[in-house]
Amino acid sequence: MSNALATLFYLLVVLAFAAAVQGVWLTLRTYAGEGRTLSRRLARASHAPEQTAREEDERSPADRFLDTHAPWLRARLATAASPLRPSQVALGAGGMTLTFFLLMQLAHMPALLSLLAAVWGGVASPILLLSFLAARRRKQFVAQMPAAVDLMARSLQAGHPVTTAMSVAARQMPDPVGPELAKVMAEMSAGLDRDTALRNLIRRFPVPELRMFVASLEVTRETGGNLSEVLLKLGDALRSKAQLRKKVSAISAEGRMTFWVVVALPPAVAGILSTLNPDYYKAAMPDPLFWPLMSVPPVLLLIGALVIWRMINFRI
Repeated sequence: MSNALATLFYLLVVLAFAAAVQGVWLTLRTYAGEGRTLSRRLARASHAPEQTAREEDERSPADRFLDTHAPWLRARLATAASPLRPSQVALGAGGMTLTFFLLMQLAHMPALLSLLAAVWGGVASPILLLSFLAARRRKQFVAQMPAAVDLMARSLQAGHPVTTAMSVAARQMPDPVGPELAKVMAEMSAGLDRDTALRNLIRRFPVPELRMFVASLEVTRETGGNLSEVLLKLGDALRSKAQLRKKVSAISAEGRMTFWVVVALPPAVAGILSTLNPDYYKAAMPDPLFWPLMSVPPVLLLIGALVIWRMINFRI
């Protein structure tokens, strides 16, 4: 009976490892093509409204469930320009969690501690990675906004309409502003009005700078006025805000360094001790208080890291 249980256990390990590998492969495939051309982005964006509705109806039950209970997951995938579906991310996270749990059980760790560590490694880590990639692309979008606004303002001064000015910015601006504006133009060509297409862009990039740009377009269209001058002033305001953000980042550099030292030093010291003296922790593992006491420092470390992170990050 013990041989049968051992065989079943190793079979679960293999299945979990295969699911984790599939999730990792899908993630790597997502970001391996960051240099794909604008035409491929337009091909994904230029769906007619009825085709988009048909695609919404063809979603799998898992995607519908995740879109209902975790809509932020699809929003972050859209911000990160990922072709993955929420169900694929959930599948990869589940496989990684099961793999980590079984590997920790092979190391004879307590079940509760193994479960907590597996959930952190299999679920929290992919979500944090996805959030990091989405935040990085959002930061690039904000950094490119002043140049894009100035480009559209110069195009308006040359006598071009708003749609032509947006098309010029879509062609000349790099990723992510250029392809995202190209998606807006493609949605407008497919039948959506400009306000709806811009609201879709705000859903992908909910940043104040973009909201100010969209509000400038809407207010100027309804009340009249010189839109080029409004955009030029908006570009100056965005540029001043970016300079203030850089000053704050320079002032808080010491705090960020402290954060990374506090987070990285304890695991690094534990790894070095385990490498130089493998029996350093093994001698104390049989003690029943070893794992309960060893589970407290990571929690305290996480709390301290969150406090420092909140202290060094400011909303501007």
